[in-house]
Amino acid sequence: MQIHRRYALIPLLLLAAILLPTETGAGTPSRLWGSDGSAWTPASRLPDFSFAGYHFGEGKIPDVPVAANVLKFGAVGDGKTDNTAAFQKAVDATINGAILVPAGRYILTGQISITKSGVVLRGAGIGKTILLIPKSLEQIHGAVAVDESKSKWAFSGGFIEIRGTDRGKKIADVVEPAKRGARRLVLTKTTGLVPGDRIRLVMNNDPALGRLLHAGKMDAAPETLKEISQLCDWVARVTAVNGKTLTLDRPLRLDVKPEWQAEVWRWQPTVTESGLESLSFEFAGTPKKAHLKEEGFNAIYLSNIADCWVRNVELVDADNGVIASKCRFCTVEGLTARAVKRNSKETGHHALWATGKSQECLFTGFRLATLFVHDLTVEGCANGNVFERGEGVALSFDHHSNAPYENLFTEIKIGKQYRMWKCGGRSDRGPHSAARTTFWNLSFNADSPSPPSVPDWPQINVIGIPGFASETTPDLKWVESCPGGVTPPNLYRAQLQRRPKVSLPGTTLK
Repeated sequence: MQIHRRYALIPLLLLAAILLPTETGAGTPSRLWGSDGSAWTPASRLPDFSFAGYHFGEGKIPDVPVAANVLKFGAVGDGKTDNTAAFQKAVDATINGAILVPAGRYILTGQISITKSGVVLRGAGIGKTILLIPKSLEQIHGAVAVDESKSKWAFSGGFIEIRGTDRGKKIADVVEPAKRGARRLVLTKTTGLVPGDRIRLVMNNDPALGRLLHAGKMDAAPETLKEISQLCDWVARVTAVNGKTLTLDRPLRLDVKPEWQAEVWRWQPTVTESGLESLSFEFAGTPKKAHLKEEGFNAIYLSNIADCWVRNVELVDADNGVIASKCRFCTVEGLTARAVKRNSKETGHHALWATGKSQECLFTGFRLATLFVHDLTVEGCANGNVFERGEGVALSFDHHSNAPYENLFTEIKIGKQYRMWKCGGRSDRGPHSAARTTFWNLSFNADSPSPPSVPDWPQINVIGIPGFASETTPDLKWVESCPGGVTPPNLYRAQLQRRPKVSLPGTTLK
C-alpha cells in the first residue's frame, strides 16, 4: 500500500490546471445584500450564516498542548504492526490534551473512539503520519443491511469516531408565537437562565411546520415526518433575560408557534474541544463497491458533538470522508481527498456530509481531487452549515432530502459544473431541499459545458455564478448573474465581519 512520492503533487497540479481563480476584485452587489450588507434584514430570504464553525465562528481552532504519545502505549509506525489497541489505550488514558502520533505508517484494523472532551489526535502532518486501513468496516463487523438491500457502512461509521450526547434538560414551554428573523422568545419561566447560556429550541413534526420548512411552497414528505420527530432542533445563546422573555444572539431560522410543542431546553453537550489533525488515511484501494453497497472504508465519523474539529487531513481511496451527524459549531478545515489505486469514475460515496440536524458547522479549505458519488452533502434538517473556499474536479452539491434548509455554499471552485445539482436521497423523503439554500460566487472551468438549470427548490438563492441568467421572483427562485463577479466574494465572511459584537461569558468575538 505504499504511495509513491510522485502522487503527492497530483491534487495541487490537477486542481491548479482545471480550476479558475475565484473573483476577488470589485464586482456587482447582490440586491439581497448590497455592497456592505445594508440591504439585508434577518427576516429576508437570505439567511444569517455568520455563526457557523468552531465557537460560533468567534475563535480560531486552538493548538492544544501535547499530553501523550502513542509510542508510549505500544504503537509502532512500521507499516506492519497492528496499532488499534495502542491508539485506543492512548485515547482512554488521556484526560485532556493532544495525543501525538509521530511520523510513520500505522496499521489500524479496528475503530478508534473518542467519547470525551479535550482530546485531540494529532499527527506530524499529511503524508508524514499515515493511518493504513487494510480492512473495511464490513470485513471487521460483518455485513449489515439497511432498507433490506443497502449496506449500513455506506452511511455510517468511521475508523476514527468522536461521539457525544446531550445532557440538557427541559426549561420551559414557549407561550407566544415569534417570527423568523426575531430574536426573542416568551416562555412559561426563565428560572436559572443567565446571559451566555446556550439553549435548544425544539418543535415537533406537525405537517404545518413541515410546510413552513419549505417556505409554504410544498409539504414535507410523510416519510420525513415519520423519521424526524422534531423538525426544529436549534441552538442559540442567551444575551438577555427580562422576566419571562429571552433575547437570543441570532435571528430565528423559523417561525415559532406554541401549538408545535415549542420548548426550550438547556444545551449541555458531553463532548466538546476534541479533534483530529495533521495526518493521512490510506485505505486498501480495493475497487469501490456499487452505490449503496459500499463496504465502509470510512475515515471520520462525528456524532452529537460541539465545538470540535478536523484539521489538515488527507483521504486516499476512501468510501466516506467526514460524516457529521447531529453536530453543532464544528469546523472541518483543510481536508483533501484523492484516489491512487481506485480508478472508477466515482471513487467514493460521500466526501463531506452534514446530516441528522447538524447545525452551523463549517467546511472550509477542502480540495477534492477525485469524484465521490456525492461530494458535498446536506440532509435531514441540517441547517446553517457553510461550505466555503473549497475546490474539486466536478463538484456535486448534494441535497439528500429530509428537509435540509438554509445552508450556504460560497467561494467554491466547482471544476466542471455538469454535476453541480446531482442529488441523492430516497424519493419518499420528499424534495431534495427545503427553503433558502444559498449558492454565492461559485466558479467553474472555462471549458465546462453550459450549466444545468437551477432546480425548483423553495426560495433558492443563486448569486454571482456565471452562466445563469437573472431571475428574481420574490417567492421562488432568486438568481442574480452579477456581471464582473459578486461583491462580497464570500457571503459567510462578510456576514461574520458585519455581525454585531457581543460581550458575554465565553465569547471571543469582541
